Amino acid sequence: MGFFFKKKIIGDYPHEVSRKDWENVMDALFRNMIANNAKGVAVISNTNRENQDDGAGIIQGELIYRIKAQRVDEVREGLKKIDMFHFENVFKTYFDSEHEKGLDFYRMKNILDKEIIVYPLVQGKYKKGLLVFEYPISDSNMSHIMQVIKGVLNNPEVQSSPTPDSSSENETKNN
Repeated sequence: MGFFFKKKIIGDYPHEVSRKDWENVMDALFRNMIANNAKGVAVISNTNRENQDDGAGIIQGELIYRIKAQRVDEVREGLKKIDMFHFENVFKTYFDSEHEKGLDFYRMKNILDKEIIVYPLVQGKYKKGLLVFEYPISDSNMSHIMQVIKGVLNNPEVQSSPTPDSSSENETKNN
């Protein structure tokens, strides 16, 4: 699996989620960026809700894959190539490389039939998530994606439980 970087497109965009309701943020990003974007593929995270009312989520020993319903059969097996080792490698690179920190998207080859790019999100050093998109994405669409991400991260925290979403599949993978 190749691992490449895409430089910042414009300005500074957050990768660190300051909201306490991590799972609600992941759900909102899935609904607003993955499910409603032609290039959207999945959200991969190392957290899951403990119960229906849990907005913060708990860290799992496995990855949780939220895949766009229209893409499930097509991408499920390919996304499993992003195992815990490759997942953690994105964040190791993000945290360890000061000159690289803040890059908006990381490009990966040999995962799906087409290349993908991932946008890393963190809450502290332990809660982590990747927004997965097909590559290439035009600069104007990428700017729009980044504006929506910034908007979701700046929204106030949500206290209520999420409604079930029929447009996604939650799948876990044991290591």
